[in-house]
Amino acid sequence: MSTPEPAVLDPADFDAIGVLTDIVLTLRRHAFERQVDVTAFVSAPAGRHALDLSARAGGHVVLGVRYDILTPSRRNVLIQAFDRRGWDENEDGSGVTRRFPPGTEASDVAFEALGVLALGGTPPERRTITAVDATGAPVALG
Repeated sequence: MSTPEPAVLDPADFDAIGVLTDIVLTLRRHAFERQVDVTAFVSAPAGRHALDLSARAGGHVVLGVRYDILTPSRRNVLIQAFDRRGWDENEDGSGVTRRFPPGTEASDVAFEALGVLALGGTPPERRTITAVDATGAPVALG
């Protein structure tokens, strides 16, 4: 099986929300049809936070950000911003998550995902998005 091409997201493009909504729907469909969790990885410019979108076989979606590669000052700014947005700190303190229950509109998840990509002044550079399921199989997003 060949590896699918990454999806491209341009946060400055008016249609970015449509691109992310379609990706959330694709992840959910894959998880539901195969009864396996699937995660998409959104790239980040150097020194900025990446974003993971996970669709669970049980129907909910989880957004996640890790702070591992960030400077302490950028991490502190983001911690405050995510707290104001209602995200939950991970048990290890190295990231945050936001869970969306089954039935949440895909566009609601996409709007939150797009919003957090801009936290901390992230430049509107194009991002690539790849996905794999829990078995390690690549998932086509386009």
